Amino acid sequence: MRIAVPIWEDKVSPLLDTASKLLIIESETQKEVSRFEVFLLEQDIPRRCHFIQGLNINVLICGAVSRQLSGMLTASEIKVISGISGPAEKVLEAYLQGTLLNAGFFMPGRKN
Repeated sequence: MRIAVPIWEDKVSPLLDTASKLLIIESETQKEVSRFEVFLLEQDIPRRCHFIQGLNINVLICGAVSRQLSGMLTASEIKVISGISGPAEKVLEAYLQGTLLNAGFFMPGRKN
């Protein structure tokens, strides 16, 4: 499984649509096996979506995301978990442990 998180200064980037970098984790049986980062150079929403699709992402954890980009990613069978904030490492750890949806990781105004 591939999990992606847009990052900014080691935190979940506040807006996927304008994020400049993705941290990608490959996991097997809830454990990280590898990781790498890629730059998001495309600002055009369809091109950005196409680029992310090409990374074979299964789950994308992010802060805010436009309805257009979220819909396009979801239509591509990428599970989008939005409204998340905090240090990227802690967010990934919580996701792998199944505890991500604890209120401590919600952006202000997000409801479970």
